[in-house]
Amino acid sequence: MRIKRSISPIALLFSSVSAILGSGWLFSAYFTSQLAGPAAILAWVIGGITSVVIAFVFAELCTAFPVTGSSTRIPLLSHGTLVSFVFSWIIWLSYMALTPTEVQAVVQYIAFYFPNLTHSQGALTSEGYIVATGLMLAVSAINTYSLQWLIRANSALTYLKLLIPIILSLVVLAYFHQPAHFVHKEAGGFAPYGMHGVFAAITTGGIVFAFTGFKQAAELAGEAKNPAKALPFAIIGSIVICLVVFLLLQAAFLGSMNEQNLANGWHHLDLSGAMSPLASILQQDHLVALLPLLYIGALAGPLASGLMYCSSSSRSLFGMSKNGYLPLALQRITAQGNPMIAILVNFVVGMLMFAPLPGWDKMVGFLSSLMSLTYAIAPIALLALRRQMPDIERPFKLPFTPVWSWLAFYIATLMSYWSGWETVSKISIALAIGLVVFFGYHCFSERGRSFKIDWKESTWMWPYFIGLTVLSYVGNFGTGHHLLPFGWDFVIIGIFCAAIMMLAMRFRLPNADTQHYVKTFSEDAVATK
Repeated sequence: MRIKRSISPIALLFSSVSAILGSGWLFSAYFTSQLAGPAAILAWVIGGITSVVIAFVFAELCTAFPVTGSSTRIPLLSHGTLVSFVFSWIIWLSYMALTPTEVQAVVQYIAFYFPNLTHSQGALTSEGYIVATGLMLAVSAINTYSLQWLIRANSALTYLKLLIPIILSLVVLAYFHQPAHFVHKEAGGFAPYGMHGVFAAITTGGIVFAFTGFKQAAELAGEAKNPAKALPFAIIGSIVICLVVFLLLQAAFLGSMNEQNLANGWHHLDLSGAMSPLASILQQDHLVALLPLLYIGALAGPLASGLMYCSSSSRSLFGMSKNGYLPLALQRITAQGNPMIAILVNFVVGMLMFAPLPGWDKMVGFLSSLMSLTYAIAPIALLALRRQMPDIERPFKLPFTPVWSWLAFYIATLMSYWSGWETVSKISIALAIGLVVFFGYHCFSERGRSFKIDWKESTWMWPYFIGLTVLSYVGNFGTGHHLLPFGWDFVIIGIFCAAIMMLAMRFRLPNADTQHYVKTFSEDAVATK
């Protein structure tokens, strides 16, 4: 039975716009300015273009293989169980980490009025942990019992998310309309830290995090009316609309900076209440009448996104359990059809994230690198599945597939590299924990032993993760050891990505196994209906 295509292009567009405008608009202008100065404007443009390149890869995959939770299940089709688990684990981690990140955003903005909730760099105090725990419990409870009211209100929330930052930006820009206010020659001009700062801002400054919502349209591609036209409209439309919003916010922030703010340079911006930066510039610019409007957006937007991501992360755990990778208990659902044990697990793990990643920027740095890795599997799977199932219907089909796939894989790898050694090393630990969970369950559980591990098809994955870790260690981003010269690192990573892609094509699943998994997915869809 085929999935009914009922989602209109406008609904598809709104789903991505709403997902993109989470908490990123509240903080990214500040952190990208610290890293790139006024060239943060350029970082946003590059971030938007690279997001489009990656998004179209997801668009073809999700229309050709319209299965629930396609991001976690498609790697199984191309490279089998072990690769599927590792990338499912990464996707779950990224979805799970999004909820505490949105909660952290809310707490930091509340701390503008109640400074006892956070320390100077955004880390939570004891009182902050109590507030964060209450918010996390509320998000988990709503996901356990009912999320329908939020889904029905999505269109209204999307308009709210769009209008508030646009209004705030335009009012601030009206006060600072002279070009000199945006260049700040006394602090190093347009690009005080060169292209190195621009690329660092894309990942560490929160641009990757901000644009990740484009995947919503791709995930819903299988249910879209006329996907060949609807997907380009929704993907490009959502990224362009949100890019305009982010550029307005960035320009408003740059225009608000004065000599006192920039006395010690962009890296050391002096901004009172910097952990809630937009509130700080409204106060600094004597626009406090706009603070209530800002706080409506600062509370409603991130919490609504947190609720949605809590739902996504619990269903990722549910899906991994469904595939046999994790215990059966994670499939236990409430009368409303929500996976309550998975939601509880996400709450516990989410609470543990506040300590090692103190502050919104630290959480986003970790998340951006995770998200980049979730993007990396898509071009690998796309190229493999073009060979494994060449005759399958593809309602949306990319041109120049080998070049497009390499470019998307290269961009995703660079994004993770730009996050720096400190972040990549934490992800290596998270992956190691995932492998311990996977093999522990496989060895000591009768259910876990019921599926075979596709060892050979994972051959390419190990040099990829080890190589990325080594490159980050010797690289010149974040806390890397600066042994790899800037510029040459781009060339080496490009060659590295080409080699990994060739290896991944050599060790893809046999065509018969891929067709068997596709048939299994089709039977599951029919059974579900």
